[in-house]
Amino acid sequence: MVRGVLSRPVQLAADLGLVATGGTFFDYGCGRGDDIAGLSRAGVAAKGWDPHFKPDAKKTSAEVVNLGYVINVIPDLSERRDAVLDAWDLTQKALVVSARLNSELRTMSRGQPHGDGFITGHGTFQKFYSQGELRSWLDTILESETVAIAPGIFVAFKAEADTNEFLIRTRHRRRHAVKVSRSDRIYDQHREPIDALMEFYSERGRLPAQTEQLDLQEKLKEAAGSLRRAWRVAVTVTPETDWDTVSAERRLDLLVDLALLKLNRRPTFTALPETTRHDVRGLIGSYKQATAEADKLLFTAGDSQVVASAADQSPVGKRLPTSLYLHESALHGLPHVLRVYEGCARWLVGEVEGANIIKLATDKPKVSYLEYPDFDKDPHPALWRTTFVRIGALDIDERNYSASENPPILHRKEIFVANDYPLRQKFVRLTAQEERFGLLATETRTIGNLRGWQERLIECGVTLRGHRVVRIKSSHLGLQGR
Repeated sequence: MVRGVLSRPVQLAADLGLVATGGTFFDYGCGRGDDIAGLSRAGVAAKGWDPHFKPDAKKTSAEVVNLGYVINVIPDLSERRDAVLDAWDLTQKALVVSARLNSELRTMSRGQPHGDGFITGHGTFQKFYSQGELRSWLDTILESETVAIAPGIFVAFKAEADTNEFLIRTRHRRRHAVKVSRSDRIYDQHREPIDALMEFYSERGRLPAQTEQLDLQEKLKEAAGSLRRAWRVAVTVTPETDWDTVSAERRLDLLVDLALLKLNRRPTFTALPETTRHDVRGLIGSYKQATAEADKLLFTAGDSQVVASAADQSPVGKRLPTSLYLHESALHGLPHVLRVYEGCARWLVGEVEGANIIKLATDKPKVSYLEYPDFDKDPHPALWRTTFVRIGALDIDERNYSASENPPILHRKEIFVANDYPLRQKFVRLTAQEERFGLLATETRTIGNLRGWQERLIECGVTLRGHRVVRIKSSHLGLQGR
């Protein structure tokens, strides 16, 4: 909705569909009110209160309440707890809570221990949390299962059904491109509703239940006489699409969803979104069978041998002896065991801003999220930051390379992306050129960092212009060597 003017927690809430135009929002500890102003411009009924800048403002209930970086500046434990409960009482649907993490301690120049935190050089109090500590503390106070949406940022829902809907809705999904390659009289006359039916099946792996998509079903009945006959028309005009495979993949998607839902306490069948309940009945049969298969999947995702074997067979990613690297856009192409494995890390950390390469360790329960700015534009992007998620320890850490003069860089970018990635062929052509010029015919450790790579380019008498290798004139080389 708004870019560049909202705080990180509020921007995330907007990006994830928690805050929307026409909704209500209350900022508990709003400061000077920048988030309120930004959301108001986007059509959200936004209000706020702050003990320093808006002490006389009325605290009002709202669908979404934000407690942004408030608890970490309150030194008194009981007052800190009261702030969370006060914000929770105002919440109609979702409470977003954010706080500083231990990894930010490194950026504090000096500080004196005080209580469970520090007095900073500016004379203010700061409490730093581990990711697991913050989640556990919030869960205990709210008596509710919170959801991590980013490092140091959690959301708690008033209704369990809303929690489940959010978790399922924000999961990665594989998209199928359906190509119509045959003509059919009914399809030609009623293209729009039959296309909508194929889109529904691509997304759900089944036909609509009796209580779903009623308007669409009525149109399909008028077009073909019945839903089943309309589906036969759809199958007829798409001979290149294996609809059984689509259904099987959606069944696995459902098992991944149910496996990861258990991390937030397995919901009852009635607490699932209605669409998911129809998925269970249509793709598996019974909730008992579905949860049994999902539990088995979750258990196997904790077995390092199973994880390593799945990584060996993964159709996407760069396989190393103890890890698998892949671009975030290729997550949906992973074997479902690895999707659950990565999902466990995401349950702990949430969304890591800017991360576009994911490293799945296969010898220990650890997932790393790597940020390579300009992955598409830079032929060999440099690593900016890594966020480590130690699943067994329920904690996260960070390493920043932004100030490094010799950061790690990427080669062979095509290995990390799926075959349908829009720029993959450009990456492939660059690698082929680099191989012809002998740039990659050396140990990775010598060209895996920026300086080593720059030296290699000079040795081979070439430079890069975009995703092309070009020779440098000898006179220019002589100048470079002086």
